[in-house]
Amino acid sequence: MSRAILLACVCTWCVPVQAEVRGAQTERLSGLSQDDLERLGPELARGPVALIEFADKARDQLPAINIALPIRASAATVVQVLTEPKQYPKFMPMLDSVGIVAKHDASVVYEWAWNLALLRMRGRNLMTLYPAAAGKADAATRITIDSQEGDLGRGRYLFRVHPRESESVLVMSLRLDLREANYVARQVAKAARSVNRSANIAMGFSMALHTRKEAERREQHARAAPTTVPALRKPSVDLARLGPLFSRGDLLLFDMDGDKLNQIGVLGVIAQNESKVQSVMHDATAFGSSLIAGSRATIVSQQPGVTLFDWTIDIPLFGVSGQMRMLDRDKQMRVDAVKGALRGGQWLFELTPVAEDATLVNGWARFDFHDTTWLLEKLVSSDVFLGEGMIGAAELMLMRAVRARASK
Repeated sequence: MSRAILLACVCTWCVPVQAEVRGAQTERLSGLSQDDLERLGPELARGPVALIEFADKARDQLPAINIALPIRASAATVVQVLTEPKQYPKFMPMLDSVGIVAKHDASVVYEWAWNLALLRMRGRNLMTLYPAAAGKADAATRITIDSQEGDLGRGRYLFRVHPRESESVLVMSLRLDLREANYVARQVAKAARSVNRSANIAMGFSMALHTRKEAERREQHARAAPTTVPALRKPSVDLARLGPLFSRGDLLLFDMDGDKLNQIGVLGVIAQNESKVQSVMHDATAFGSSLIAGSRATIVSQQPGVTLFDWTIDIPLFGVSGQMRMLDRDKQMRVDAVKGALRGGQWLFELTPVAEDATLVNGWARFDFHDTTWLLEKLVSSDVFLGEGMIGAAELMLMRAVRARASK
């Protein structure tokens, strides 16, 4: 793929889509096609992959979240796990109870509840099964879950279970609007659109990974616990292979060993030249202040190639702060969390020009949320996969912050 063609693909997301304004429950979920999954084959071999789509802000559209992961279990077992909501509380920590309201041939209405400390959430969902076409060995089974009402707002989940030889591939797409949720969720979502997106990523990742774990347990394919922590490594990028996906959104790469997240990677193209993107990334004050609404950064000290800065994110119930050290390595930048929230975390970014006005951002990191706020720590300790999804969401937040700042 020539650089000119790649740039044309990347810039298509900037063009407003002329369509009727619809809500999160009826907005179409494109998911990932067979061609998309083939392009992502090398990345899927290392762990789950998420494509976080761009959204038309002029239409107040929320981005679709697409998560793909191989499962060492048959498609029939995965479908069985997904279509038995009554069993969800046995393997999904985010659910305490599920009650069946009504059941028909291919659909079921169920109510769910989740208790966390002082928070109690509930809702009602409609699940519909669309079996794979008969006579097609590679046809996928589709399952939709419509959030009709409840404390997590309205929206839709779409699952596609693709059969593979001796295993399957699960593709999960979702879009939930927390702005239509309960009071607590609404207050958090109002702080910034990125908070709504982050919640979608975290909840989607949790549900997908717990589904994988349960399906593999039923077929006795438990994953061994890792014995060592590997060194951080830069994700390799094949622009010719991944270029069409960059026109739709940014990629999150979950490098996993068993159920343990080794590192999180983010890949995306920014439609600005390299020098402009580089100037944004190496400006600690501008970078830290553009994460989300309410974020601030203040430089503590600055020496050639090294900047120490304090940062704060002021969001109801999730406000965090700390200190970081930024190391300038020309096209590569490293950030270490030295104090406060996220202490011990490491982030690396590398820039590669792909056209005159397009720059590839390649980021990889390792950090966690165990040293943050009371509520964040409660969420992470109650569901390890939810915490790993939050790590992916935070890495994407950095990518989107750089793009927003470079585009101004």
